[in-house]
Amino acid sequence: MKTMLITIGNIILVILMLILYTSLWHYIGKKGSKILFYGKQSSKIYWIVFCFFAFSFILAAIARSTISINNRFTGILTTIGAVSIALFFYLIILFPLTDLMKFILNKLGFNGSLRNYLSMAYGRGISIFIVVIIIFCFGFWHANHQSVTNYKLSINKKAGNIKTLNVVMVADVHMGIMVRENGLNKMVNSINKLKPDIVFFCGDMVDESTPTSLEVYFSKEFKNIKSKYGVYSITGNHEYAGNVSETIDYMKKAGVKVLQDEAVKVNDSFYVVGRNDAASGKKVKLLSEILKNVDKSFPIIELNHRPVALDEAEKNGVDLQLSGHTHEGQIFPFNLVTKAVFKDDYGYLKEGNFNLIVTSGYGTWGPPIRIGTKGEIVDIKLQFQKQSRE
Repeated sequence: MKTMLITIGNIILVILMLILYTSLWHYIGKKGSKILFYGKQSSKIYWIVFCFFAFSFILAAIARSTISINNRFTGILTTIGAVSIALFFYLIILFPLTDLMKFILNKLGFNGSLRNYLSMAYGRGISIFIVVIIIFCFGFWHANHQSVTNYKLSINKKAGNIKTLNVVMVADVHMGIMVRENGLNKMVNSINKLKPDIVFFCGDMVDESTPTSLEVYFSKEFKNIKSKYGVYSITGNHEYAGNVSETIDYMKKAGVKVLQDEAVKVNDSFYVVGRNDAASGKKVKLLSEILKNVDKSFPIIELNHRPVALDEAEKNGVDLQLSGHTHEGQIFPFNLVTKAVFKDDYGYLKEGNFNLIVTSGYGTWGPPIRIGTKGEIVDIKLQFQKQSRE
């Protein structure tokens, strides 16, 4: 009975969300029809085309679940859907704001030449569409120009014979819409330019939009990464939206060591711990269980896709946790949401001997744009305690 009520509740919630989604898009559609038809009745063709763009994101999700991911149609539909959502997001912010301003000015009896000037600038809403297109173009360009973010940290532990370690971290690539073959080549070249000692992939390297052909490609391209101690990877939540076993197999073919709730000792000098993401649906191991045979006098680096369980990491002697997932909101104002949800949604946090670095990610999910955030590769220079002389 309880399960049935939950199911009915979920169905009602989905219906309500669809009604809201449809209503908001209809509001945008009416704005568009006023511009195109200027007082005349809008055509059926206009609304058919408009509805296709409005629901392309949902249609793409349905297509991916019913048609082979290799199908070219699903890829095109997914891209159209992502672009539509990006445009919709800012249209549904700016149009209500301008309508509210018009309403307030009318109530205040605002008139005269200034009102006429503002009306001309508004241009029945044309200016809003132009502004949103400019925002989209900038956001798309910005998302395609990733940068390198540098950190320098000290860990007060000895790491065998290693005094310093150059760590390169990448997360949230979301191969498919924005990052394809050329993008992967660019990413690998950027990693190699940093001359890493070790490379960490911290989840969401792929998602539900990633075609198998691209997984085949990265399984070859990642072999070109040059790293003294290898490449390690964990799963994020989006890997589980597709065929996670297949993704792990391709990672292994690329020579990437995939860690699933396990710890490994590297060069008899430090430990790397890889956590499974909660999206796996399986019970995630306690960190204390994973570390029960670990010598905590050595540095411990934990890869956890989400910047969570910080107290658990600090309590169990983790020196550095590397996370992604948040995208730092990816587009303004979602960064305000991620800041409210996570203790640290981006950057560096230190508490006692525990260090956390959260990356904003390399690629994008959903809207193929970045506004107020950046795509990045993280380069961390770690310095360990000096070896005592014999």
